[in-house]
Amino acid sequence: MNDTSLSPSIRIRNARATDEAAVLDICLRTADRGHDGTHCYSDPRLPGFVWALPYLRICPENAFVITCDDVVMGYCVAASDTVLYEDRLETEWWPMLMAELESFSATTAQDENVLAYIRNAPRTPPQITAPYPAHLHINLLPALQKGGHGAKLMHHQLQSLRDAGVCGVHLGIDPRNEGVMRFYSKFGFAEIDRTPSIIMGKSLV
Repeated sequence: MNDTSLSPSIRIRNARATDEAAVLDICLRTADRGHDGTHCYSDPRLPGFVWALPYLRICPENAFVITCDDVVMGYCVAASDTVLYEDRLETEWWPMLMAELESFSATTAQDENVLAYIRNAPRTPPQITAPYPAHLHINLLPALQKGGHGAKLMHHQLQSLRDAGVCGVHLGIDPRNEGVMRFYSKFGFAEIDRTPSIIMGKSLV
């Protein structure tokens, strides 16, 4: 999709390779149930290695950032085909990360959780991917979490997925952050499973 101007200083555009550091930082600063997770990880790249950066590399067509005065303040990333995306994670991304982190020693519980995930990442069940083949993640820094900017970024992503012919999309929520379900329900997402993450799905047709 083309760049979208929300105001003279705020716009949505496709992510670029030069945005990777900013996306990793935003993922870290929203990694603790939407709050700053800097204290949770001894390597600040860890949450973004799993939940942000691979989308920019593997499916850049659905990786969008929102900027304020050209500073990246949030992102929404998606995979239009979760099965194919997870195939590529298994064959390309996780092996690369295991080599990258071979000498890394976990010092926090969150470090351990990410390393365990990388070693044995779960696959999304087919009962979810069949009706909702795409999935997405969205994170904004606190400065843009009000004013409807998150909603505009979400609408931009959903339209991109529709334009690509995707029939449905899902997302996962940490059960400790259940209150955020209200935000997603405004877009027509509804709970469809607990894995134990709260899985919400939305039809795009």
